[in-house]
Amino acid sequence: WVDTQAVRPITGPNRYREELRVRDDQVILLYSGNMGMKQGLEILPEVARTLEHREDLRFVFCGEGAFRPRIEEMTRGMRNVVLLPLQPLEQLNELLNAADIHLLPQREDAADLVMPSKLTGMLASGRPAIATAAPGTQVAEAVEGHGITVAPGHAGELRQAIEFLAGDPGLRSRMGAAAREYAVRHLGRDGVLGRFEAEMMMLVQQAPEYSLT
Repeated sequence: WVDTQAVRPITGPNRYREELRVRDDQVILLYSGNMGMKQGLEILPEVARTLEHREDLRFVFCGEGAFRPRIEEMTRGMRNVVLLPLQPLEQLNELLNAADIHLLPQREDAADLVMPSKLTGMLASGRPAIATAAPGTQVAEAVEGHGITVAPGHAGELRQAIEFLAGDPGLRSRMGAAAREYAVRHLGRDGVLGRFEAEMMMLVQQAPEYSLT
């Protein structure tokens, strides 16, 4: 679950956008999280390079991990990409709110092993997400109506989704509001504990009764 009070939409000036000198009419596409070797992160610099001509798009990749040196190598010299180190936990909410669109790449063979914890924060921030996930997976179901899913490993589809969503502020706003509502209802502490309690009560009611006589 996610603390939907600690991670929540905020309005007004954003420290990260100001420090990165991102204009209000520019769209930030943010990946924030562990940069591991098996997450399919290589697709992000690949797509960013094909969109380097777009002055209205800025990619921000934030985190640490074994794959970060490769990310640094792939983005070297690119004007539309900023790399940030892992940020303090107390700044997480402002970081997530700097995004206009969150990016969640995954490899196809790992897409349904476990729900990525970073997705809960993305949705709770009230911003839409673009995820690489196969239909029917937990990630695809969580993102449905709250962003866009594309096939894992398909850079062309990811680019199309980015351009489509970046070009429609109204849709981003509607999806972001729906993402926030979903996070509060289904991923927040009260929602998670409420469902757990209901499932436990159901199991108790279905359990056979035993008599000692």
